[in-house]
Amino acid sequence: MSVNQILTAIGFIGLGGLLKSLLDFFIGSRKSKQDAKLTFKEIRYKAIILMSYALVNYEKEKTMMVVNRPDISSIERLENELHAEFLNMSLYGSDNVVLQFKQFINLSNTDTLNKLAIAMRKDLYGINTKLRPDALMLNS
Repeated sequence: MSVNQILTAIGFIGLGGLLKSLLDFFIGSRKSKQDAKLTFKEIRYKAIILMSYALVNYEKEKTMMVVNRPDISSIERLENELHAEFLNMSLYGSDNVVLQFKQFINLSNTDTLNKLAIAMRKDLYGINTKLRPDALMLNS
């Protein structure tokens, strides 16, 4: 092996290490952004589900709503808050979740709430589910 071949081999090893480091950096950066997006979505979706549940069951949940969110003291204020969340969701929600949320806003009942929950579940975790909205109905 000549000196040129040895230097070339050392250069390739150094270049390979540099490329690997750059690749690891970009993959790590991308993963941390995706993790942050998922965490944000989870927080928003949970808040929306709880407010939507409170809207459907307003008479049972209004006291708890006032305790947890003192700024929401009426059903009209709760509906306004959900409308604002709908617009906000258009920035981060999947098409299916946005459409299901729109259906819920237009007709707020247990069935549309359950469809929204299933759509959010699919969006967050990519779960291929066979659950139907009636599977989430509880006898009370």
